Amino acid sequence: MSEEISKLQLVVDKLLSNKEGIKALEAGCGSCSHIDMGKEVYLTGIDISEKQLQKNSILNEKILGDIQSYNFPASEFDIIVCWEVLEHVSQPKKAIENLIKTLRNNGILILAIPNILSVKGMVTKYTPHWFHVWVYKNLFGYKLAGQEGHLPFRTILRFSIAPKFIKQFAHDNNLSIEYYSIYECQKQKNIRRNKFFNIILNVLIFLIKILSFGKINANLTDYIIVLKKNN
Repeated sequence: MSEEISKLQLVVDKLLSNKEGIKALEAGCGSCSHIDMGKEVYLTGIDISEKQLQKNSILNEKILGDIQSYNFPASEFDIIVCWEVLEHVSQPKKAIENLIKTLRNNGILILAIPNILSVKGMVTKYTPHWFHVWVYKNLFGYKLAGQEGHLPFRTILRFSIAPKFIKQFAHDNNLSIEYYSIYECQKQKNIRRNKFFNIILNVLIFLIKILSFGKINANLTDYIIVLKKNN
């Protein structure tokens, strides 16, 4: 994942290079940030969890609220980061529309989203939360998995946040795609170290490829897309 963030950081640095007095929003900020937006940035964070907000020490302003319904001021932010959040909300399209409203002209929206059209995505969507907790504890070694404020969080993962639908949303709303990367996450790479799970995973990937007539690479678990709001 660090490689993906490094590539994204280069894109963000370039897009923000001519901006001063940057105002940024971490949408569903949790307790940490993934992108370095510079020392001079004024950083606002919004989250539905007060505990997660309290843990985040780098925010200049904290908002307790829901990105789907919070009444943001129009044209407020130069950059918005929504990192692994949309899969947890019931109305992701409404959330994106709300974020676009508060984005300034030529501002950028960074979305990091699981790829529902992958083995990981399908398993996550169609298995219960207790199974996700079991996987985090037994396969990933997260001892605190399932406890309040700790991964994994309950997931909805609507088909409307599949890559092709987000790209279509961008086209329909005068948003240019400044960066796009789809990749296999580190957690799945770790699972592959187990020969048994690797065989099962490869079989499922092969079956999905056959059933989709080669259109879906179910090995690619996550994607990052950067959208720019045009005048």
